[in-house]
Amino acid sequence: MKEQNDNNSGPLAGIKVVDVSSAVAGPWVSSWLAEFGADVVFIEKVGTPDVMRMTGATSGDQSGCWVHMHRNKRGMDLDVRSDVGRDILMQLVSEADVFIQNFRPGVAERLKIAYPDLSGANPDLIYLSVSGFGAEGPYVDRPVYDPIIQAISGMAEAQNGTYVKAVVADKQTAMAGANAILAALVARSNGAGGQHIEIALLDAMLHWMWLEVFWNESLPEGEPAPTYSEWYEPWDTADGQIAANWVNFEQYKGACEALGKPELAEDPRFATRDARLQNAAAQRSEFASVLENFSTADALSALEDADVPCARVLSRQEIFDDPQVLHNDIIVSEVHPAAGPIRTVKSPVRFRGTPTGLHRHAPSKGEHTDEILSELGFSQNQIQDLHTQNIVA
Repeated sequence: MKEQNDNNSGPLAGIKVVDVSSAVAGPWVSSWLAEFGADVVFIEKVGTPDVMRMTGATSGDQSGCWVHMHRNKRGMDLDVRSDVGRDILMQLVSEADVFIQNFRPGVAERLKIAYPDLSGANPDLIYLSVSGFGAEGPYVDRPVYDPIIQAISGMAEAQNGTYVKAVVADKQTAMAGANAILAALVARSNGAGGQHIEIALLDAMLHWMWLEVFWNESLPEGEPAPTYSEWYEPWDTADGQIAANWVNFEQYKGACEALGKPELAEDPRFATRDARLQNAAAQRSEFASVLENFSTADALSALEDADVPCARVLSRQEIFDDPQVLHNDIIVSEVHPAAGPIRTVKSPVRFRGTPTGLHRHAPSKGEHTDEILSELGFSQNQIQDLHTQNIVA
């Protein structure tokens, strides 16, 4: 990964972002913007590392989460709760296009860095507030993490009473937040000026789930269908697991013939897509009893020949040797100056006209503090005084 002073490639080259958020739902927003070429300054508390520096495998002040989530960003330690620190933040914001925060509702106001405070210095600022439940309401003062949102949104129930083993609420909220910022930047370019964007994890999670998790609730008077939780599972084989799905009748018929059960194609319980949904449990039982006698290789060979969507269930370690993953050249292996050997993945989006790039490793704590202060016009003596006062680190 080439080190340079700014991210000079990608569709957001020239856009400046100041991010004072923490954990995932806020920082993952600026991750998307940084990968698209924005110059992101990520601010941490003086003396207190962001929790994601310690989440996952760790090496020094870098973690398996951190090296991916904060690449292409510059890191600064700043006490925004002090008057001097807030003044420095205001200088950064006066030159920025985007500001991101995920304090609990009311904290930004107490710190005097809420939207009215910052927009006064920069009317064109796009200001994103991320919260768990929203700015108001009965849950406004509750602390929240991803599993809490999974529980209260119905996602845990939809997974048969367990959590999705990933931070889906945080990352979905962040992707929605990044989209919102991009839309606001377009609106600003069309003359709308700056604006305040608010997004809550609960709202974002429900919006994301509604397509299929709530398909019965979407039509209260319609004929209900079994949900994905009732039939959306891998299949066990004699020596492993496979994923195999048939949506249209040709795929279903192909699966029946490939697995030696052609009579199931004519079974009225499964003859139409609606019938297969309504009789999902019976269908599951029929095919489970067949596939458990196949080796993984034989099952995949038969289904692939019938043009049925299928794949072996891979371990995370096997991903690195998968032929399609290798062909896509999506995984990056390199050496981080502080953490040593690391592996991350490239942005999944490939811009032909404005290609993106990975220009910076994830910063060590406060790595770019002095550099950023120098850009703001602070002398070396002034910077040293700020360090002495613990305003910066």
